[in-house]
Amino acid sequence: MAQIAKLAGRRMQNYKFLNYIVLWNVFFAIICIPTAGKLIDVMGIPISISIYYFPFVYIFADIMTEVYGYAVARRVLWYCIFAQVSVIAIFEFVIFYPPSAVMTNNQSYVDVLSAASRLVLFGTVAMFTGDIANNYVLAKMKVWTSGCYMSARFVISTLCGQVVNTAVFYIFGLWGMIPTRLLTKSIIVASLTKVSLELLLLPVTLKASLWLKKIENVDHFDKETNFNPLRF
Repeated sequence: MAQIAKLAGRRMQNYKFLNYIVLWNVFFAIICIPTAGKLIDVMGIPISISIYYFPFVYIFADIMTEVYGYAVARRVLWYCIFAQVSVIAIFEFVIFYPPSAVMTNNQSYVDVLSAASRLVLFGTVAMFTGDIANNYVLAKMKVWTSGCYMSARFVISTLCGQVVNTAVFYIFGLWGMIPTRLLTKSIIVASLTKVSLELLLLPVTLKASLWLKKIENVDHFDKETNFNPLRF
């Protein structure tokens, strides 16, 4: 297992395009923090506006797990969590630092940034549980199917991950913001909307995965991987 961990760390440094994927993955994870609390209506059901860009986190997770393996995707997930916690620490500093005497709209910053702490707390839990579920299902299915049925693996793993993520975030992160009577409907609509967006981008995801396998000369199978989600 130690050799596998060392190999994963070495791969993180040697691959040509992995750093770019990590960069965009962390970017989308961070922008969800201050924006996920804005609710919009889809078919009359309130859901978070992050449904339009959070799916990219799972698209990149699918690509990394499919191409580079579960261990690499798990490490990038921890990068995202560390980045989110760092952003919240800065937000808290901005909130509590006394404003200039000429600044008359400081309360607006406080109102927006204060909500981010709660959103990132439960958003991080939701992203962790959902991402791990997504990556685990994808990695296991790849071994079970001997690398075949990539489209089916992406769709099934995405559905599992998004349902877990959405349920955790909406129940805990958006509790009190969405009426209880609409909560179940919001979770269903949000999950289906995010999965639908990922389905629309599935051809691009498949082509990107195949292209990266060829360029990076890797197609990792997690046959001996330690799937402990807490392992860095």
